[in-house]
Amino acid sequence: MQQKKMSEKKNINNILNHGYTILKSVINDKECDEIKKLAKQNFGIFNKKTKIKNNLEESIYNLHNKNNKFIKYLDHPKIINIVKKTLSTGSFNNEEKIILRQSAVRSPKKGFAQQLHNDSRISKTKYPLILQVIWLLDDFTKLNGATRILPKSQHLEGFPKKNKRYKNERILTAKKGSVIIFNASVWHGSSEKFTNEDRYGMIFSYSRWFLKPTFDHTKNTPLKTYKKLSNFQKELLGFKFNPPTDEFERASSR
Repeated sequence: MQQKKMSEKKNINNILNHGYTILKSVINDKECDEIKKLAKQNFGIFNKKTKIKNNLEESIYNLHNKNNKFIKYLDHPKIINIVKKTLSTGSFNNEEKIILRQSAVRSPKKGFAQQLHNDSRISKTKYPLILQVIWLLDDFTKLNGATRILPKSQHLEGFPKKNKRYKNERILTAKKGSVIIFNASVWHGSSEKFTNEDRYGMIFSYSRWFLKPTFDHTKNTPLKTYKKLSNFQKELLGFKFNPPTDEFERASSR
């Protein structure tokens, strides 16, 4: 237990100071392959219906309503305390509530690359507002579009310049089954993918409860799924944080 707490503290400090941390061997190869299989089953359905188009990337969003097997990753015991404690830093008693902003599985195609960007939309933040959690379903390498970041850039004023390469950039390589957690204020993006090999990532994005999520999970969660959720999972999906219609309903935003 003591060793677990020390490891947890180290990961939190890595995120706060350097902007990211990498947890190795969080899930095994079999589990990674099962998640990939579920994702592939949904890619075709999603691409026919969605308004989100990207010819260089396959993706699905809102994993909780695609298959109930994704639900356990909302608050996986090996990552959720790190996420909660990091996002609580700087709040009253360091006990801020958190929500899920977005969930997705993405698989970039050859040629895909991203401009460095900041998902928090605010520069030079002392404390994280949003955390990105990437579950590596394949090895992330320097050739297959692994995430690149500029460490400590959450402390910088302004935003990354278009198409500029920075001296201290890093490509975060790690083995299948690992998890990368980073402050969304860190300048980051997918590096260029030079191969046709799979590079699947499952992404859960968390924020402090008062920030607006990407999707309204309170409206896109089927009743049969809702009934399977724990109280904390419901909280993560925003069911505790709908604002009141007016002052006659209640005066609290929670």
